[in-house]
Amino acid sequence: MEHFIKILEILAWPVVVSIGMFLFQKDLGSVLRRLTKLETSAAKMMFNEEIKEVESSIPENQTPSSEESGGWLSEMRTIAKLNPRAAIIEAWTAIEIACVEIGMVQGTTMKRFSPKALEEFLYEIPDFDNDMIKRVMDLRRLRNRVTHGMDADFDFIDAEKYIELADKTVSAINAANKSKQPDALSRAAV
Repeated sequence: MEHFIKILEILAWPVVVSIGMFLFQKDLGSVLRRLTKLETSAAKMMFNEEIKEVESSIPENQTPSSEESGGWLSEMRTIAKLNPRAAIIEAWTAIEIACVEIGMVQGTTMKRFSPKALEEFLYEIPDFDNDMIKRVMDLRRLRNRVTHGMDADFDFIDAEKYIELADKTVSAINAANKSKQPDALSRAAV
């Protein structure tokens, strides 16, 4: 008899919980949906705070976007309306390409491509601005949050902010690249 009572004691709470879950099934579903929305909102808030932080790091006298970037921005906004994540990934790709191009002009090559390798590569480029490296790495981190954070639903506005920052970053890198090209050519001639 004691064994039977022990078994009942052990099984009592799982049975009560199961019955409670069955009775309050609809209420539990709505609570879980609210929790998911809360997590998504927190991820979006963090993303927006980090975007503002990166924006504040951009100097006032930043080189304005070039005319050719106008078409790129328009194309990216079109993509962002359809798929914000894809637009952010494409904007990041433009940053990577600009970084590799300035490195090539400076005579620095990249053996493999990874986030750590990109950061090391940027530090190897002579006279490359450390603030720009930090901005590039911050944008990489934001891109990773969007790409790998499947729980959060990023929208057009989030993508548009990222695209604008990416455009300013690419324009600054390209301007630095153009200013360095004569130096690189004179080094190659020596």
